[in-house]
Amino acid sequence: MTATAPNPAAEATPMADTPDMPPDPPAEATAAAEPTAAGARTRRWAILGDNPLQTVLATAVVALLLFILNDHSNRLDRLEDAVADGFAAQNAKIDELDAKIDEVDRRLTAQIAELDRKLTALIAALNKTDEVDAALEGRLLDSEPAAAGPGGAPG
Repeated sequence: MTATAPNPAAEATPMADTPDMPPDPPAEATAAAEPTAAGARTRRWAILGDNPLQTVLATAVVALLLFILNDHSNRLDRLEDAVADGFAAQNAKIDELDAKIDEVDRRLTAQIAELDRKLTALIAALNKTDEVDAALEGRLLDSEPAAAGPGGAPG
């Protein structure tokens, strides 16, 4: 049998080793066996750089991801352009309808003015200006009984 060097960690442990439990490893071995998250990431990138196939595949994945994101951006730009064109077309139609409405309004205003002029001339020719003014004010003038109308009866 060979003699082993005394284990300083085992001597510092107050409990004696039992056959059920393995002895505690030294603190340096525990720290080396459990890498931190930053250390794990660093090793993954180092391994990735060492393996050319993984490097090419990772580059291809990143390139495809950028292509897809750029493609969606282009689609959104095209969609925005299509919506803007649609709004421009609708605005043109609205402007066209406004012009038509303005033309109809001008014609109706002219027709109403002509009708007003003709009615004024008719009232003046019949010498019924006082009766028409009274009717417009909501009152009736006492007038003579009307002569026999078309049916033979007065009024």
